Amino acid sequence: MTLRSKTMVLDFTGECDGEALTGIRLVAELPDAGGPEDGGTVVLEQGTATVTQPGGEVHLEAREPVSWDGEPVDVDFVLPESPESTVLAVRGLAVALGPDNS
Repeated sequence: MTLRSKTMVLDFTGECDGEALTGIRLVAELPDAGGPEDGGTVVLEQGTATVTQPGGEVHLEAREPVSWDGEPVDVDFVLPESPESTVLAVRGLAVALGPDNS
């Protein structure tokens, strides 16, 4: 994942509604290296992302529709008012269902 030009590897956990992968909600903790904008969380839901860090929260939308079909996905998230600039890029995110399909 790349957030504002900073690349990091995160483990997302979450839930969805069965094999169709609808109602998906994934959460990851951002590493805290001690900087003023370090730490926080990233929440992915269907075609949106919310990044919460010290000092604020940013709501983003996927640049293109996201297909959560069990295959690894690449998604670029942008500010709705500035869609030409990628704020968050998620690469190779694979969603695996647990034993209870969530």
